[in-house]
Amino acid sequence: MDLMMIAATSLAAAAFACVFAVNAGQQLLARYRERFLEQAQVNLSDLFLFVEPSVLYATNLAAIAILPILVWLLSGWWLAAIATAAVLAVLPRKAYRWLRQRRLETIQAQLPDTLMMLSGSIRAGLGFTPALESIVRDGRPPLTQELALVLREQHVGVKTDDALEHFAGRVPLPDARLFVSAVSISRAVGGNLGENLATLAETLRRRLVMEQKVKALTAQGRLQGIVMASLPVCIVAYLAMMYPATMRPMFETWPGLAVITTCVMLEYVGYKVCVKIVTIDI
Repeated sequence: MDLMMIAATSLAAAAFACVFAVNAGQQLLARYRERFLEQAQVNLSDLFLFVEPSVLYATNLAAIAILPILVWLLSGWWLAAIATAAVLAVLPRKAYRWLRQRRLETIQAQLPDTLMMLSGSIRAGLGFTPALESIVRDGRPPLTQELALVLREQHVGVKTDDALEHFAGRVPLPDARLFVSAVSISRAVGGNLGENLATLAETLRRRLVMEQKVKALTAQGRLQGIVMASLPVCIVAYLAMMYPATMRPMFETWPGLAVITTCVMLEYVGYKVCVKIVTIDI
């Protein structure tokens, strides 16, 4: 009788735990879906990528559900499957940051030539808005996409200064802020806007050239940081493939997991220190 009571109690506790885990998982999944769709909508709009957020969510969820299982079946290590799932969970945010940074770098590279073209149109007798329209019509994205939004805001009644401020907010670059300030000051106090834009374009071009030189000179340091960070990972992966029995305690015992955690933290800190050393602001 006592054994039956214990068995019934254990079964009820297990059922309650399963129901609680299912409910918690559903709430966590719903919260993750809501946050993912909200961020994806904003991020895709910023990048001018016209993709349904629900499609990206379904793809990401399928990858998180399938790829870790495949990694576990191929490698036999549950730690590798967990690491794969963690990477896939943060991959969309990292991809957005990389795409946004690449977009901003492209805009920064296009800005001097665009300002020179805008200056030439203004010198030829066009007003600021018609000159901006010609730039949008004949230029290349992604800068023309942002300037097209400025024109659209003007067409719906937004003041030019406010539309330019919105442009500077969407493109958080010092060069964009200098462009907006130059236009706003010229419109407020007068002056030769064409000459001011030409001078600004030449200044931004020289600054861009200097930044590219610094980037080229520090490329070796950045490569050293990448090699130093990836070398221990490659060595561990090689040893795990060639000597699985010897390396298994590192992945299946608590002391081994503690060593891996410590190494990962030190790897991250070392890589960030290398990046900080070779990062030079101009």
